[in-house]
Amino acid sequence: MPEKRIFDDSGPFVDRFGILLVMTAGTTALLALVDVGGPLGGRGTELATTATAVVVGATLLVALRSAGLSRRWQRATDLAVATVVALVVGGSLVDLPGNVSADATSPILALLGMLAPIVVVRRLLRHRSVGMPTLTGAVAAYLLIPLAFYYAFLTVEQLSGTPFFGSDQPTTVFMYFSLTTITTIGYGEFAAVTPLGRLLAVGEGVVGQLYLVTFVAFIIGLATARVSDR
Repeated sequence: MPEKRIFDDSGPFVDRFGILLVMTAGTTALLALVDVGGPLGGRGTELATTATAVVVGATLLVALRSAGLSRRWQRATDLAVATVVALVVGGSLVDLPGNVSADATSPILALLGMLAPIVVVRRLLRHRSVGMPTLTGAVAAYLLIPLAFYYAFLTVEQLSGTPFFGSDQPTTVFMYFSLTTITTIGYGEFAAVTPLGRLLAVGEGVVGQLYLVTFVAFIIGLATARVSDR
C-alpha cells in the first residue's frame, strides 16, 4: 500500500509534538502511580481503570495524529481505542473484577503502543531542520517506548498464565520495571521470570539505547547541516 494512503503529512495535527510530550509524560506518571485493575486490585479500582484507559487511549490517538496518520487509518485506531474504553466500562457495569477488563484490553493497547513511537519516528525522520517539534517529538517518542512495553509485559503475563515477576504485583510495578529497563538503571528489585518476559525486557533495553544513540546523531546531523547552509 502506498505510503500516502497511510500518512497525510499535511493534516492539521501534524507535528503537534509539544502536546504529545505533555500527555505522554502525564500518562507515564499516571501508570506508575495508579494500579489499573491488576491482580491485586479490588472492586474500588474500576473508576481508576476506566479513567486511565481514556487517558492512555487519548495519548495514543494524539501520537498517531501528530505523526500524520491519514484519516482513514485514524478511524481504525479510533475504533480500537473506543473498543478498549467500552470493554473497561462494560466490565465495571457488570461488576467484573478489575483485572478481567484490563486483561482484555492490554493486547490492543500493546499493539497501538508499539505503533505509536514507530510512526512518530517516521515523521521526525522527515524533518529537515531542528526545531521545537523535532526535540519534543524525539522525547515523546522515547517516552512512548516504555508505555508500549508496559502493556506488552501485562499481555505476556495474561497469555502465559504465570506472574511476570514470579508473584502477583500491582500494575504500577510494570511501569516502574519498564522505566528502569529502558533507562538501564536496573535496581534489581524485580525481574522477569519467563523466557518471553526476559526477552522483552532485554529487547526494551536494547531499543532504548539504540534510539538514544540514533536520534542524538540524527539531531546533531540536522543541526550541523543547518549551520553549514548559512
